[in-house]
Amino acid sequence: MKPNHITVIAIFFFILSACTPKMATQTPQPVNIEVTDKKGNLILLGKSTRERLAQPPFDVWYTKNFEAYTVDSTTANQIKPLLKNKQFLLFMGTWCGDSRREVPRMYKILDYCGVKHSQIQLITLNNSDTAYKQSPGHEERGLNIRRVPTLLIFENQREVGRVVESPITSLEKDIQAIVTGKPYEHRYKDLVNPKPAM
Repeated sequence: MKPNHITVIAIFFFILSACTPKMATQTPQPVNIEVTDKKGNLILLGKSTRERLAQPPFDVWYTKNFEAYTVDSTTANQIKPLLKNKQFLLFMGTWCGDSRREVPRMYKILDYCGVKHSQIQLITLNNSDTAYKQSPGHEERGLNIRRVPTLLIFENQREVGRVVESPITSLEKDIQAIVTGKPYEHRYKDLVNPKPAM
């Protein structure tokens, strides 16, 4: 080979390696980020764990509402086998009264049904004016999370339904309607997909 060809080949490989995308090293996102809101209350933000909810100061409402709830075992036994291949994405605010009431109940039902912790992802949202109902990782983006808590149920990476803020009938019966494909609309359905004016 002539020296010019070697130079051209070397330049080609240099450009090729420079333009080839590299595998980005993904830094794991922090879990259970704790901040103080404008009222001075401790809140969680972003990816969180249920175990953190069971610790102070959140345990005051989490444990109370978890232990006080009685699962509708008849309905839960019917949905138990239908939840094995589902994934759950749960958005809440540790500052939100509805979340404090409903999230412990949701966990109790999912426990009763034998849903694995790995099937549930908990995302806690902000209550500040500038980042209202947002998480640091923006997991809520594109999912129309307007009210909390919102429990999204997925099968094969496709949303099959959601319970928003509070159930229509009961958590167990609402989840049953979703996973069996029965007609179900959460209470704010028309606010997410407004009907055209007549």
